[in-house]
Amino acid sequence: MHISQFVIKILPPSSPILKKHIECFYIYEGKPGSKFSYVAFPHVNTGLSFLKGASIKREQWAVGISESTNVGVHIEILGKYMGPLFLEYTGKVQEISIVFKPLGLNRFISYSYQSLAPNFSQELSNNIWHHFGKNLFSGDDDLSKLESFLLSQFLDNQELYPIEESLKILENISDQTSIPAIAKMVGLNLKTFQRHFKKHMACSPIEFRRICRFRNSLTKKLKNSQLKNLTEITFEAGYFDQSYLIKEFYKLTNHNPKDFFKAVSKVDGEQIIWEIK
Repeated sequence: MHISQFVIKILPPSSPILKKHIECFYIYEGKPGSKFSYVAFPHVNTGLSFLKGASIKREQWAVGISESTNVGVHIEILGKYMGPLFLEYTGKVQEISIVFKPLGLNRFISYSYQSLAPNFSQELSNNIWHHFGKNLFSGDDDLSKLESFLLSQFLDNQELYPIEESLKILENISDQTSIPAIAKMVGLNLKTFQRHFKKHMACSPIEFRRICRFRNSLTKKLKNSQLKNLTEITFEAGYFDQSYLIKEFYKLTNHNPKDFFKAVSKVDGEQIIWEIK
């Protein structure tokens, strides 16, 4: 991998409103002849990318993004995936991505996440967003324009409130409250809660909890140098036992934990964890 062949920047939103719903903006710029590939792993966040000069090829759990003579802007949105996802960039490609926090996307587009992104990756079909995309990649103020656009699209959807409350419980890996009990706590019957959760999160509450537990284990291992063995990770990350931890890691990453932590890298600080190829 030759870093000089491309540029990666990760920047936080400046607006206090956007900070509540967006983790960061991710900027990628490849140079002619460059190649960059990595494996992403299941995440609670949601990625939406504006791409210029790019053609998209999707295969099973893989997305190829290649330099194209097409001067238009393509918008790609990731769905929820419960296993590793391979992405490869080839040539001169420009990308500005929004990494939304859980439920964040739902604050800026009126359609449900499940209807927008039923697959692991797809084009976003939205005239308002496509019209805005034509104004991107025109100067140094692209992120400022993007923030202004997002603020103009901000929505207050009351149907999100119970799901938002449930996320606080599900994200707390030390809280093992059952899904039926969580539904009752947020004022919904179980079927309604599960239906609304799937609609807005594109995964079930159980799947979301699994991803949270996995991501928590990454934080415990990669950010805390004192945690060095699987026994400590198992306890700190909320897994039942070490055997369960190993099985979950293999399902979510195709690696056992030991090999996984050797393979992954932190990109631009602590925010993004990839297996760079």
